[in-house]
Amino acid sequence: MLPRMRRRLASGARTNWPLLLTLAAAVTAFAPSLTSPFWLDDYFYLLAARELSTPDYVRAVFTPWGSEPLLPFTRDFWRPLAFLWFELLQPLAGGNPLPYHLLVLAGHLAAVVLTWLVAARIDERRAVRAIAAGIVAVYPGTYQAVTWISSVNSIALPLALGAWLAFLYGTDRPGKVRWRPVVLAVLLLALAVMTRESGWVALPVIAGWHLAVTCRWQLRSRAAWLPLLPFAALAVAYAVIRTRLFTEPLANREIFDWGNHAWRNYRTLLELLLFPFRERVEGLHGWRKLLQEVSAPVIPLLTVACALLGRWRPAVLLVGALISLLAVAPNLLGIGPRYLYFTVPWVALGLAIVAADLLALLPLRLRTAAPAAGILLLGFGTFATFDRIDEWTAWGPGQQQQWVDALRARHPELPPGATVYCTGNVPGWLTLFDGVNLAPAVRWYYPDAAGAVYIPPGIRPELGPGDVLFVAP
Repeated sequence: MLPRMRRRLASGARTNWPLLLTLAAAVTAFAPSLTSPFWLDDYFYLLAARELSTPDYVRAVFTPWGSEPLLPFTRDFWRPLAFLWFELLQPLAGGNPLPYHLLVLAGHLAAVVLTWLVAARIDERRAVRAIAAGIVAVYPGTYQAVTWISSVNSIALPLALGAWLAFLYGTDRPGKVRWRPVVLAVLLLALAVMTRESGWVALPVIAGWHLAVTCRWQLRSRAAWLPLLPFAALAVAYAVIRTRLFTEPLANREIFDWGNHAWRNYRTLLELLLFPFRERVEGLHGWRKLLQEVSAPVIPLLTVACALLGRWRPAVLLVGALISLLAVAPNLLGIGPRYLYFTVPWVALGLAIVAADLLALLPLRLRTAAPAAGILLLGFGTFATFDRIDEWTAWGPGQQQQWVDALRARHPELPPGATVYCTGNVPGWLTLFDGVNLAPAVRWYYPDAAGAVYIPPGIRPELGPGDVLFVAP
């Protein structure tokens, strides 16, 4: 028995060594984030998990359009499963960021593995799974979707990929549906959209692949459409719950609304997709910006080309990627590369199929060099992502933690009910939206304090009894 297991493990290692290498690259790339302190929104969840009883916390996160002051995000975002992770971890991990980071990183590694498994299911060529998994693992643009503890909602991605994988198992034979995997797919998608609404972006890929690839020649048959009905029922149920029986809108129009900004955002996301250069405060200029602008039509044109050539597999995946951008483009609070996290897998799978097609046209001598080239590209992505995370840790969470440490050194204790008026060299991120993130950050370290208020330079506040003015050095 043991020798047989050893042979199987050895055989699996030989076959799946690209996956093992890719997972090692992902762990290496995201290693700097494991020591990153809490940042911005993290304190909202931590404070709520500490201050609210478990029943009150559960009630708040499951209530659509909630009104809990300690969890203001529940009003505009129905992500109960993501919010619940803080309630589960906070009593165990407390103020240690490492377990929170490990959870988000585990979700990312799961997304890499599921991308590999999906690729193996939809295309037998090893190059497809290696390329797709490698892109998802170390794509540098979306690093904040893994490094930021509040991005625990990114776990919706592996759940969504798992939903498609289960659906592929249940519908791989046209006209013959295995309902257990299909039901599992619906359940996984339900869990995904309860973790983050972006999980819905998997549905166009699921439906498109089923109709354009699996059942392309049976579309007149009712059986071809039958497996999609449970997903339609799920969408209706989600809309009913999210809108409180249609008494509330699906989204807050002050945050998410259609308008001219949506198409500007859409183009910006397309520009970031192929060339997610690191943006400084002053923005991109010169050849980097030009390269982004020129690259914007590449994926749409490639999608059209695949469709015209009858290459429906990459066409469906790239269409799914283009549709997924509509899930974030109307965001009025702004967009950035991290919002591409739920787009990258579909692009990666589509490009991997196209790349494998092109590799097949090359002479054998060049094809044998492809693995070495792939390893070099994986290494480059690992270095780029590692470097970007290392820098982000310093200017983002690191800078905020320095400010917190300076406050705690100046005021080891605060009287009950005290308000901290903050001015001076306050990190820019903490001053956004009238310093909304200041109060939970201060209250996390001073449980009896009333909170904190940001004071722009030059303004002298009136201090009440016990209040303090903290001028950051």
